[in-house]
Amino acid sequence: MSFNYFSRKCKIIFLNVHIPFSLFIICLCLQSITLFTSCTNRSDISTQNIEKISGADEIIHNMTMVSTIGETREWLMTATYFERFNSEKRWVAYNVFLETLNEVDKNFYRSDSVFVSEITDVFTGMGNVEIISPNGILHTDKIIWDRKTDRIHAPNDIYIINNQNEIWGNYLFTNSNLDFVDLRHVSGIGSVE
Repeated sequence: MSFNYFSRKCKIIFLNVHIPFSLFIICLCLQSITLFTSCTNRSDISTQNIEKISGADEIIHNMTMVSTIGETREWLMTATYFERFNSEKRWVAYNVFLETLNEVDKNFYRSDSVFVSEITDVFTGMGNVEIISPNGILHTDKIIWDRKTDRIHAPNDIYIINNQNEIWGNYLFTNSNLDFVDLRHVSGIGSVE
């Protein structure tokens, strides 16, 4: 190779091929651009776009939250993605798993997403909602859980398994322990005690 920065006659000899210096620089730049732009991680790009579009004040990936009343731990929640909107006093979590920490009535809750109003203390679970309690298992696609009154409303189709009984219906009202069931359009399999 020969370099002469003060002359236009500069040539690079590589593998016995004579290439003008300006053509070499252009090829090098194009290769560099191609290399750097092709190595981006598409999942990072999409996450950044979600974060910019959402307008959330806080965004947390793979988070765990513990709710307490005084010194008592009430529940533990994990989620793969969490957004908090401080001015609206609400938050959204995705791929949610919630476990009550009460040893007497231990319950588990799962859903694709949960929308929570901190003002009204209402949880709205959406997508593949499942509540597991000592009194049975509830499956539905949407619940509205008023935590102040511990009332759960599932406006769409539901499926409950309780002991050996299976119940289908819609427009459900119950509580987080499934202590009672108020349901419309009921059908089921099992026995009544």
